[in-house]
Amino acid sequence: MRHLIPTSFIALALASVAFAGFVDILTFTNRFEWRDAATDPEWALFPANWDIRFRTDPMTEVPIVDGAASGGSDWSSWTATLSSGEMVSTGNGIYSMTAGSSIVIDFTSPVSANFSGLRGIGGGFQFFDSAGGFAPGRIWLKLSNGVSIFKNFNNETAFTGFWLIDTTVTITRLMIEPTGSAAAMNFVGIDTLSFGYAGAPISCPGDLDHDAAVGGADIGLLLSNWGPCGNACLYDLNNDDKVNGGDLGLLLAGWGPCPI
Repeated sequence: MRHLIPTSFIALALASVAFAGFVDILTFTNRFEWRDAATDPEWALFPANWDIRFRTDPMTEVPIVDGAASGGSDWSSWTATLSSGEMVSTGNGIYSMTAGSSIVIDFTSPVSANFSGLRGIGGGFQFFDSAGGFAPGRIWLKLSNGVSIFKNFNNETAFTGFWLIDTTVTITRLMIEPTGSAAAMNFVGIDTLSFGYAGAPISCPGDLDHDAAVGGADIGLLLSNWGPCGNACLYDLNNDDKVNGGDLGLLLAGWGPCPI
């Protein structure tokens, strides 16, 4: 199911009660449709020559260290904390153990210049009461231009995903919070987190360690990730879902200092 949500009605600046801008989003309740939309000509979300990459992190048994969980790698790095109280990690995901608390996930800006930031986000967001039944909640996305987008959940869904329809704006924070008259008595959780990055291609794709040159260290990184790239195709330079000789050829073709 696909919905175009005009967030001129729900996008507010964090520091002001006045509307600060207009950012439209696409909302999906199917993980595969969410992923396919990024390259679907019907939607034309990004320029045809842009690089599109994905990563999905299962939030199962993620270590909690000093009250925070973290994951991802390089361009998909994230850190999750709880607004108050205790957060736990189980075989089903990460959850608040304190009623009324929100899970706050901050995203690290990509290191690689061929990605301009996080433009798509999705996951298995959970809202429940003390008996384990569904309870109302909402997702709060904070954007790089200071605008916030709110999505209310009045029914249980296995997956909800978003794409921003603005190539100049990225997602910097995600909050999962209980709502409604009994919000102070309810809980939240997340079982998976999916990321979608998009950006203009760079002239030095073989610079995998971001030192402005293609050299031996980059070959080492590529060879250490040889084979099917799984969830995070960071070293898949030709976007064929695996790291192999084609990627090595692209790397060698750009050997030496990167163009300025």
